[in-house]
Amino acid sequence: MEKLTISDCNQYLEEGFLTKSFLETELVIDRVLRDYNNKIKENPNHTKIDSLINWIHHCLNVKPPQEEKDKVKFQRTAKEIWESGFASGCTDWSIVFSTLARQVGIPTTFLHTAEFNWIKNLQNKVKQPIHIGHSFCECFYDGKWILVDPTFRKIEFEYDINKLTLSYQVSNSKIYIPYYRGLDLGKKQTIREHNNEMDKECFNLIL
Repeated sequence: MEKLTISDCNQYLEEGFLTKSFLETELVIDRVLRDYNNKIKENPNHTKIDSLINWIHHCLNVKPPQEEKDKVKFQRTAKEIWESGFASGCTDWSIVFSTLARQVGIPTTFLHTAEFNWIKNLQNKVKQPIHIGHSFCECFYDGKWILVDPTFRKIEFEYDINKLTLSYQVSNSKIYIPYYRGLDLGKKQTIREHNNEMDKECFNLIL
């Protein structure tokens, strides 16, 4: 994928189909800045992104059964996710985060990735029981693009845009390959539709 530049900033302040703002912008800014201004006094490394992620996790704290999560996976707007009180998975966390981050004035991408070995097996036509991927965001913050994982509350300040080598593990792996970047998914999908698109996009990726 092409490297993000400063010229991409305005594009990633816009709303997408699933990432339309649903709270008053003044409320979002006030909530994030109040927390940030308090935390920065004790921890100089604390960022507005940390404050935003922590607020989102505080609000999306309902823990429904897995069957309920699976029913809505890839099928909700940021507003619908927020009002339900729970995220069905990493895609939901990234959709809500990107929506609110843009309201705070932080250019933010929605980034879909697939696990490195899963892609290799797909390309070698090895049968696999599940699809292994993860959703991240990229934020233009303090003059550069950084990688943000709203699900696990992680920020990578240095990363390779073509091959994400994480400092932590997701699904027992540290290496993820981006295959889709946008404002969000652009539409609601069933799990099958999502997986079919993931197969198509990843089959021809150059690792």
